[in-house]
Amino acid sequence: MRLFTTFLLAVTLLTACVAEVPPHIARGHLLAAYCKATPDKNPKRVAAIYREIIPVAAPHGSYTTVAFHGGYVGLAGNKDNTGGGQINFSIWGEDATETEPANKQHGTIKTRQFKHEGTGWAGRLAYPWKVGTRYQIFVHVKHENEETIFTAWFGAAEKNEWLLAGRTRKSGTHYLGQAGGFLEHAGIKEMQIARSTGYGPAWVHDGQHWLPCTQAKVKVKDPENARFYQDDDVVYLELGLGKKSEQGENHTYTLKSTAAKPPQLPEEVPTLQ
Repeated sequence: MRLFTTFLLAVTLLTACVAEVPPHIARGHLLAAYCKATPDKNPKRVAAIYREIIPVAAPHGSYTTVAFHGGYVGLAGNKDNTGGGQINFSIWGEDATETEPANKQHGTIKTRQFKHEGTGWAGRLAYPWKVGTRYQIFVHVKHENEETIFTAWFGAAEKNEWLLAGRTRKSGTHYLGQAGGFLEHAGIKEMQIARSTGYGPAWVHDGQHWLPCTQAKVKVKDPENARFYQDDDVVYLELGLGKKSEQGENHTYTLKSTAAKPPQLPEEVPTLQ
């Protein structure tokens, strides 16, 4: 009888311990962290965004982006810790279609309509990105015939390099809304390996003028396994088991004054009427 009682107690304690583990951790998944850049006064409409991003640690299963309302530009294809070979340009919506494909300088990667985590069009730019390198992302919208054309450009910031990541058409009049971004653990393994991304200078365009972003707003869903910090005017996100945030779930950083507009761009932002 005593042996049976001891067994029941052990099972009860084990069940209690398992119940305390968050579901996403039990499944081997880390929750995403977010970083949004904003100007002193948010415009009513955002027609274009420019943002710099630095992949710091990108083991297999990492995914990091510059995001906006309705889509994002993300660094993917990371098969080892040194970087990856693909840039994803995704626009959500069943009617999203490709208008112009990505630059083929580094090869061709199949684009497609996707139906997981929503529906939309995924364009793909073959590009050998590396951790520790600063990249620049430029996205803008153009309205014609009651449709919106989303255009994305990508390249190394130090070289002022620009490669077209694609143009995608979607019905209706749409705007970008924000210069956002997120870092996520896209796989179900290796939660103990840290993954990190830095977000640098950013601007948003209101359809008439560029506005420099002066704040970076950070949010993590799991402060017990994600953290953030600022260093040399770059705001970093980091995911990993035990990477505990000392500032809770969210924080707003002040960014240094930047130029009135981004570095030289590959094309003009269409003026909004």
